[in-house]
Amino acid sequence: MNSIYDKVVQALKQAENHNSQVMVKPEVILWPDPENQWKEVIGVLHEAMPQLLIYGKYDPAKKQGPAIWLKCMIAKALPEANWEADAIPIIYLPGVAKSDLRNVENAVFNFQPLLEYQYTGTLFIQENGREWSILAFVENPNYGLGIKVAKDNATKEALRKTLPSIFQDREVLANKTMIDADYLNNQLFPDIIPTILKWMCKGDVLLNTMDAGKREVFSNLCKSQYEFEPDHKNIKAIAEKLGAQKNSWKYVWQLYATAPHKYPEIEGLLRLAKPAELGYGMFALPDESWPQVNEQKEEALAQALSKAAKQDALKALVTLQDLEKEHSVRRNWVWFELGKSPMADALHYLVQMATKANETFSSSSIEAIKNYYTTNGFSVDQFMRKALAAVKSEKDKTIVKSIIHLFYQPWLENITNKFQKLVEQDASIFTTQKAVAETESFVLFVDAFRYELAEEFCKRLAKYKLKVSLQASWSAIPSLTPTAKPNVSPIATAISIQSGFAEFRPQLQNRKDLLTPVFREELNTAGFKFVTQAKDIQGEGKYWQEIGDIDTKGHEEQADMVKRIEELFDQVQEALDVAFERGIKRIKIVTDHGWLLLPGCLPKTQINVGLTETRWGRCALIKEGATTDLLHLPWRWNPSIYIAYAPGISFFKVNEEYAHGGISIHECLVPTLIIENPNVLNIETEVKIVEWVNLRCTIQTSDVPDGYSVDIRTKYNDAKTSIVISKSKILKGNTATLMVDDGYESEAATIVLLDENERILDKKPTTVGG
Repeated sequence: MNSIYDKVVQALKQAENHNSQVMVKPEVILWPDPENQWKEVIGVLHEAMPQLLIYGKYDPAKKQGPAIWLKCMIAKALPEANWEADAIPIIYLPGVAKSDLRNVENAVFNFQPLLEYQYTGTLFIQENGREWSILAFVENPNYGLGIKVAKDNATKEALRKTLPSIFQDREVLANKTMIDADYLNNQLFPDIIPTILKWMCKGDVLLNTMDAGKREVFSNLCKSQYEFEPDHKNIKAIAEKLGAQKNSWKYVWQLYATAPHKYPEIEGLLRLAKPAELGYGMFALPDESWPQVNEQKEEALAQALSKAAKQDALKALVTLQDLEKEHSVRRNWVWFELGKSPMADALHYLVQMATKANETFSSSSIEAIKNYYTTNGFSVDQFMRKALAAVKSEKDKTIVKSIIHLFYQPWLENITNKFQKLVEQDASIFTTQKAVAETESFVLFVDAFRYELAEEFCKRLAKYKLKVSLQASWSAIPSLTPTAKPNVSPIATAISIQSGFAEFRPQLQNRKDLLTPVFREELNTAGFKFVTQAKDIQGEGKYWQEIGDIDTKGHEEQADMVKRIEELFDQVQEALDVAFERGIKRIKIVTDHGWLLLPGCLPKTQINVGLTETRWGRCALIKEGATTDLLHLPWRWNPSIYIAYAPGISFFKVNEEYAHGGISIHECLVPTLIIENPNVLNIETEVKIVEWVNLRCTIQTSDVPDGYSVDIRTKYNDAKTSIVISKSKILKGNTATLMVDDGYESEAATIVLLDENERILDKKPTTVGG
């Protein structure tokens, strides 16, 4: 498909044609344009036609000048006359009609020298003798594009204003048989919908950033397609149109709903614009548009859940299921995306928690309980945790906790009591543990990485091209860091099983107390390097790395620690990425213990302080000669020392929601993950140069193979957080230029370098816009 530019050039060259047998070669071609319709694109034509001259004020750089200067140019008496000898000069005459050339008597003095050219030259006009208008040229099937154009004034004006934008575009009119003002204006303003939303947020401040022409086109599009005048005095009525989602406004709503954070003022406008009545039946306005409706439904859900918490479990489960049917649709509303529907979010998890907690499971053996938990039971913990993480206010937390107590606490007590009874009968899963030499080269220790967290993290890893295996085993007891961490470390074989007791901390076989400096020293003796920063990882070798503070957060923040889980996952992911970037191919993840979490508080078991040598939350060392009814089991690092454990899920202290150190599947079942990256590259690649010009970012990298790309993300390891709007992110000549969504200006982001399989090879922090 030819562009208008292509056809104009062709038509002007056709105007040069003459029959040399009957007429002489035209001296010039005159192009009259009485309405100045072509004036804005003449400069573009100069590139293809250096013989194109312009009648007007003297400006030789534009090949523009008065009549006498033009005659000198045509005579090639000036150096600016640089066209080929056989090319016929063209004089573009802005503001001059064909009839002005005939009116010799009334022609102004400055124009008279050009009048002779109507006799010695030829005119660039239509076959019917009229001047070429843009509309006539586009419609003309012989010289132009043969496309029908609406004849209304709005289309004529739009055609004139959009000509500079579409003049050289071969696609904009391709396969079109008819064009009108709306189509043309949308070409000049392709981003009309986001601009409407921005205008609703910013008003005249946005309009003042546009030139007069673009402002007029914006106003015309608003009136013709969206039925409103962009006047912020009428913003309430305009916001109501957005909320009504009718006709073209449904597309405006769809864009807002996909990225509501970019338009924060819209919520307040919709709140202002909500009608007193939303109507009924087919004429009803959508509930989802109005924040007040969502708030009313949130309050109704909160009240319903409070009532359900007072019912028996079976009846409450039916209530939860009915509420889920009613409120699940709100998770598709924009208010859910904005975090304004926490109860609807929590409900989703509460229903699943309650359903799973009500299912029966086999407890005939420790192995049966383990199989149940690792295949199904762990999801009860996940749903409980996510339900609690969904709510923020104390009021909402209280309601969610009441449902958790109704369903989760009985399930937690049941599985823990059954597990403890089985361990009391046979504790061999703990008492037969033997230290073995570490066979893996890279061990990543993640503190308190409970089994259900490991399950969820494995699902997160599914989007990466990694080989992942997850195994469950038993922690050392008591399930406290001083005891359990050494058991999963490469120095386990160096620890004495006749250790003296010092706050559950063992000694090495050389009798050194296993304090942190001693632990690290022994790691070095075992050939493992303790990793504190990325540069410590130097390819082949043996490494031990420690990350995570979820246990600390649990003790400090209690049930509020559930909001820290995503942070923990990000830390683990970053540790993996760094190790793989440094050439590690296989990583083993281990942990020391799990934990109990019961929002509200764990039940308390009274123990006389005078009976204990050492008392922690879920375990204690009883003084020699003292007797209790508590479960006693041998300490991992000295079987002659027995530790007493709190019964069930109880705690030796009051008002605690988070605990570990006891005997439960939650505390003692620990995951081991093996993560392999079979495609670790040995290519040295990096992001070298980052340059911002407004929202355009130019990125240069080291030499990389074809197919590599770059991206800009708010979370470097999550492709969904890309803020790039450019169609292509592929590097060409180790360089790429990306455009970023303007809603992220001045925000922190990360530039990532990716191979052809979208594996991250390098990353560099940046600030959008520089």
